[in-house]
Amino acid sequence: MVLDITCTDSGILAITKVIKSFFYWLQIIGPILAMISLAILITKSVTTNDSNNIKKYQKNIINSLIAMAMLFFLPYLMDMSMQLIGNKTSFTSCWNSIDNVKLDFGSNYIKTEREQQAKKEKATKAYTDTKDYHGKVTTSCLDLTCSSRVVKAQFSCETLRIVEKHLYDLNAQNFYNVINSYGGFDKYAKSLGGIFAENYGKTITGRTEADFQKAAEYVLGWMFMYGWDYASAHEDAGGTSGRHVQWKGKDAFYVNGGWKRKYVPDYPGNYLQQPDGTNIDHIISGQNGVGGMASECGDLVTFTYRKLGIKTKTIKKITRLRDLKVGDDIVYSNSSGGGHVNMVGEVYSDHIVLYDGGSYMQGHLDYKRKIYYPKVDSKQADDEAVSRAIDGMDKWTGRRYYNFAPSSC
Repeated sequence: MVLDITCTDSGILAITKVIKSFFYWLQIIGPILAMISLAILITKSVTTNDSNNIKKYQKNIINSLIAMAMLFFLPYLMDMSMQLIGNKTSFTSCWNSIDNVKLDFGSNYIKTEREQQAKKEKATKAYTDTKDYHGKVTTSCLDLTCSSRVVKAQFSCETLRIVEKHLYDLNAQNFYNVINSYGGFDKYAKSLGGIFAENYGKTITGRTEADFQKAAEYVLGWMFMYGWDYASAHEDAGGTSGRHVQWKGKDAFYVNGGWKRKYVPDYPGNYLQQPDGTNIDHIISGQNGVGGMASECGDLVTFTYRKLGIKTKTIKKITRLRDLKVGDDIVYSNSSGGGHVNMVGEVYSDHIVLYDGGSYMQGHLDYKRKIYYPKVDSKQADDEAVSRAIDGMDKWTGRRYYNFAPSSC
């Protein structure tokens, strides 16, 4: 049957494209011609004195009005017919998707959706040509136009709405009861919607700056919904060391206590020996117990790159602020031996935005820190800019693990 034709047939695709284009232009040109004809008929009907002609013109006017309506609504009727038929046949699939198919009659070749997708995937491969890098313009695809009275952090609009709504869902005392009421953590994650439903239990495979930002928002969004703690240094079976900072908001995961040490499962053992200690999905789902919802500064980088399925192996070191790109991390140190790590989340024409997963996040209930480019283009000026933005740090080195492709928003 004609309805069982295939969308891979170049001839059928070309015919379908021409027919749909014909209907499109008919919708525009047809009513214009009908209006001209109508104007002529009205003019003749008011200027003639012959009663027979007047009746004939009036009949023609009615016919012109009917024709105008039919021409205008004909394409809509075709689309409605395809929707009523549904995608049960390949013809309706062709009709509904033909607008996204490009015809190249010069080579008698048609680019199908599959080929367009392949081209899109090719464009997201590792970006290596720094000469074409558009670091002088905004490289963020995040919609940051929304704000919240209860969430200080500037998430993108959809993520902000979800985080705000679910701040008080879970804590150390009710965790398993709430998750069981949903029928499992995967169903709870699905109920949140947005990037959390889309990416829980999955690896984000895209390789653009927007994909990196998505992975970072995914990790940070869970941290903020939980009210994530900070724990520095390594804790082992013999005790704890380092510093513990509790989430300062009333929505803290350990608002009623229960914190142990980061990543520790319910059974004894060094967390460094547990394979899921760097997997954000295993931690948030309670597979390592509920006593370890905490991290230190470098873990944000680890979680984000693990979510992307990219190993954190340095491919380039950066020493100038203007050379930093989305996805780079920065290692800081000071004369007293202290250190810190955060990562570049956004790059703009006059500044960069750092995503900080250290105790800054727990104390400020925010994770973004700005560093403006210094007026003097020198390493010393760069160091001073960093020192002003990150208190107490006077040395830094940027590390690049992957050349993310610039995003086209």
